[in-house]
Parts: sequence; structure tokens; C-alpha cells
Amino acid sequence: MKKITFRIALPFSGIEVRELLSYVFEVSLVSFFCFYFVEIFRAGFVNTFFNSFIFLWIAIIAGLLTSIWPLAVPEAKLDKRPNWKDYTWIGLLLLATVGGVWYKTSSAGWLVWVITPLSGLIVLGLSLLVFSEKDK
Repeated sequence: MKKITFRIALPFSGIEVRELLSYVFEVSLVSFFCFYFVEIFRAGFVNTFFNSFIFLWIAIIAGLLTSIWPLAVPEAKLDKRPNWKDYTWIGLLLLATVGGVWYKTSSAGWLVWVITPLSGLIVLGLSLLVFSEKDK
């Protein structure tokens, strides 16, 4: 008995689809955070015209699809070591997180002294974990 298989020809290869999903995730997440920070400092400036949480939903869906999509990247691309630019980016994200948390929780009293460093440590730990992880 012969095994019958169906194959659908996609216009993109697997690696191109994953890179596209990854790019959509990055752009939508950065767009959401930019609009969210504008909304924090000027309430009603963004949400008057459109709902910025649409970008968050797009980022969540694209992130899930990116993580599910099969990885077909050459080994040489996976062994990239972090350089000073990566550590600078981590530092900027750390400062932005600490500043945003401090701004939003400044009325919490002594609790701000606990929450702010913990949020910074979480960002630092997750960033270093992502850079030190090797996919196999």
C-alpha cells in the first residue's frame, strides 16, 4: 500500500516566514511600547484616535507563531556572542524599565524602593538569559 502525502507549495520558505514573523513581532512590540509611553505622559493623546493595544495583540500572536515555527537557521548564525552593542542595549532597557516603574509607582511610598530594583533585576536577568541560551 502506498502512502499518500499532500504538499502545499508556499511562496516563502520556512526560514523566510520565521524571519517575517520575528520582524512583525519586533515592530509591533516596539510600536506598542512607544504609544504606551506617550499615553502615560499625555493621557488621551493616543487612545483618542485608536486603540494601541491592537499592536500588543499582534505582538502576542506573532510571538507565539514565531516560537512555534520550526527553526531552520544555520549553526553559524546561532553561535553569535554578545558584544558591547548588546550590553549597551540591555543597559538602556534596564534604565527605561527602572525609570518607568519608578515613575508609575512613585506614590507607593517605601514600596517603590523594593519594586524598582526588582524590576531592573528581572530585566537584566532575562536579557542575560536570552543571550546565554543556546538553541540545539
